[in-house]
Amino acid sequence: REYEKFSCDRAALLVAQDVNVVAGAMLKLFAGTARATNTQAFIDQSREYEKLLKDANPIVRTAIQSQQRTHPLPVKRVAELEKWFDSDDYKSILQKSE
Repeated sequence: REYEKFSCDRAALLVAQDVNVVAGAMLKLFAGTARATNTQAFIDQSREYEKLLKDANPIVRTAIQSQQRTHPLPVKRVAELEKWFDSDDYKSILQKSE
C-alpha cells in the first residue's frame, strides 16, 4: 500500500519536474493551508529523518520500519521522492519525453 503513495508522488514530480514544488504541495496537504509553512525546512527534516533512521540501532530501525500505517510518514515520502529525483530512472524518463 505504501508504494501506491510513492507512485503518486513520482507522478506529481514528473508533471512538476521540481521536487520543491511537489514537496510544498505535499506539505500543504499534510499541514493544511491555514498557517505559514516552510518547504525547505520540511525537506531538511526528511533528510534528517533518513540519516537518523540509517544510523539508528538495528532494533529501533526495524521497529520503526515495521509499524503498521495506512500511509507512509510524510518525511519518508519526501525522502523517497528526493531519492527518485536524483536517480538515473527519473532522468531517463525525462530524456525519453524530450
